[in-house]
This record gives sequence, C-alpha cells and structure tokens, in this order.
Amino acid sequence: MSSIRHAVTAVRRRRWGGSFVLIRPNRPFDSDGLDRSRRTVTMPKTHSSADEPKIWAMVTQSLIDALKNKGHAPDTLLGRFGLSEATPADPYREIPLRNYVSAFEAAATHVADSNFGLSAARNLSPLTLGPVGLLFTSAPTLGAALKGFIEYNWLVQQGTTCAMARDGGSCVFRYRIEDRRIFPRRHDAEFSLAMVVEMIRALAGGAWRPQEVHFEHAAPANLQAHNAFFKAPLYFNQPANELIFPAADLAIAGSGVDHRVSGLVEHYLGMLRQRSVPTRSLEDKVRRMASDHFPGDGGFGVASTAQALGVSPSTLQRSLRKSGESFSAIKQDRRRALTENYLVQSDLSITEITHILGYADGACFTRACRRWFGMTPSMYRKLHRKDNPAADGEPASGA
Repeated sequence: MSSIRHAVTAVRRRRWGGSFVLIRPNRPFDSDGLDRSRRTVTMPKTHSSADEPKIWAMVTQSLIDALKNKGHAPDTLLGRFGLSEATPADPYREIPLRNYVSAFEAAATHVADSNFGLSAARNLSPLTLGPVGLLFTSAPTLGAALKGFIEYNWLVQQGTTCAMARDGGSCVFRYRIEDRRIFPRRHDAEFSLAMVVEMIRALAGGAWRPQEVHFEHAAPANLQAHNAFFKAPLYFNQPANELIFPAADLAIAGSGVDHRVSGLVEHYLGMLRQRSVPTRSLEDKVRRMASDHFPGDGGFGVASTAQALGVSPSTLQRSLRKSGESFSAIKQDRRRALTENYLVQSDLSITEITHILGYADGACFTRACRRWFGMTPSMYRKLHRKDNPAADGEPASGA
C-alpha cells in the first residue's frame, strides 16, 4: 500500500528540458489547432496580479446543479459567499473568483462528498461555459477545440493559466489559478480537469482517456473515484494541474456538429475580447514564467527570461526595479508559494521539499522559512495542517 501511495504523490519533474517555452499569443496555428514549432505553448491571457480575479456568473450553475443533485438547497451554502441560486441569471456578470472557489471547497464538506469536484463535472454540458463551451463543441477537430478554449478562457475566468504545449509525441493541457490568495482549491482543480475531459469525450468519444493526470494538491486518501473517472496514472504535488495525452489525438474530428457555428461564435467572442483586453505588465510576465519552473531546475534565470521576453537582461532588471520589484524577489515569492503548498497540502518530507525547491541543504531551507513565517518548516506544518501530523525530518537550523 505504501508503494502505491508513493507513486501517486511523488513529484514528477519531466518537463521539456525544465520549462515551457513562451511564444506570442497571436502565433498562427495549423488547422488542427497545434502550433507546429517544437516545444511551444499558447500563452494565457490573464489580468494583472494586482486585480481581484473574476469569473463569469454563468459558471456557478454547475455548482448549483451539483448541490441540488446531492439534495441540498443551494442558497443555504452560497449565501455565505455572496452567491445565490439566482447568480447565473445575469450570466456575464463578473463575480470574485475567490468566492466561487471557496464555495466549491465548502460545498464538499457541506454535502459530505470528499470528491465533490469530480462529482460536479460528471455529464456536464459544455454550454456551462456559454460561448466558449459552444466554440469547443463546434470545432472541426480536438486540436481546434482546445486552441479556442485556451484562446478565450481568460474571458470566463481571470487570474488563471490555461495553456497547451507539445512534448515529443505528447501534448500537455495545463490549468492553474495563479492568485495564491485563492487557497485551498483542490475541488476547483479536480472539477476543471474533469470538465475538460468530459468536453473532450463529448467530441472525441466516451472511450477517450489521457496518458497521465497531474494535480497541484496532495493525493486524497481514496483514489477510487479518480481512477474510475480519468482511467489514467495520477500524479499529485505537481507544479500545475495537467492532462497529458497523445499529440495525434489533436487530429480527431468533431462529431456531427455544424462547424459553421464556430465562426459565428468566435466572431462574438472576438467582440467580447476587444472590450476586455487586459494589460499585462513585465512583472506579471516574469511571475508567469516563474510559475512554469521548479525553483531547483536551474531553468529560470535573468538571461533566459530576458531572451524569452525579447529584452536585454539589463532592461529586464531596470524595468523590474521601476515597478518596485526584483528578479530575485519574484523567484523567492515562487519558492515561498510552493513551500506553503507542500508543507500544508502534501505528505512530502521536509528533506524532499528542501531538495525539490533547490536549497543546498536543510539549514538553508529552515532559514528561509524563519524569514518568511517566523518559524521552522515543521512548526509551520503543525500549525496549518488540519490533521496536525507529527514533525518529520526537521533539519538543523545551522544558523
């Protein structure tokens, strides 16, 4: 049993030589939706990290329906988060993403369903996402469907990475909420990946399955529902939520929908985008790139980041200073965010976390935790873990 547990919680670090390679958002795609250049990503469009991320009110319908299916009156729970059963009636109204995700997390406890996110996604209609879902179902191929979903998902949900990359013979679909204030978010992550799988199966056939499924959070105690739904190897404590599948699947043709609809829907979404185009600062772009790396992989440096952004290293450093930031501070913010996640949400040992985050030894990691949290890693874990586990492998401070 312990070996199985290790397999699903181990940090899997396979990544295109350590990172996504960034490209321009408007780079042309082939008809199947896949960018043919090697090792590329369709860049997400997200709002400034200074803003409170929002989500379209229509998306709450899936949460409302799931609560009703469990025999619960939605407003009993939703009222605590400024939501109600009437929220989707104004479908394009923007509500705080934090409220939506928090309601999803609370719903799992409210209905006593530890797999509430998975349950909510079962048999979900793509039209839950309005025109973005309709664009998906009317696409001529799976590749075109995913390309359109990624291109316009930022309209539906802000503050979120939604991207696709190619790694040899496989493709990776990535989803991750970037606002670290929105936490915990396990049920949103499981709902979101399961929703994408449901949409893919509606287009490609019910037998479709990914090669691997990755989640940011720690493995739940019971994975029976996850195995039954995804029918693929599961990996937890990952840097993002991802579906890995054969690149050849991108050519799968859509089933029986009038593909002329996609042109009309895309035109409508284009008009919405013109009214909603966000501005992204250089700081936002650097933070987004930092999120695509493990701090210990050696792939995130000033020179490589400047090259990817098309500026000189000195220009990058100068621009960050003008905004009151520095490259090293952004890198440390990424380390701190991962530290909080691994200490609270994973069962990785302190020694394993030290290695993953690229610290030379346990003493260096302990000093960093004292600087951030005012306490050692084990103390922070004890304070914030609901199960309050015993300390494990606390290194000497060396300071």
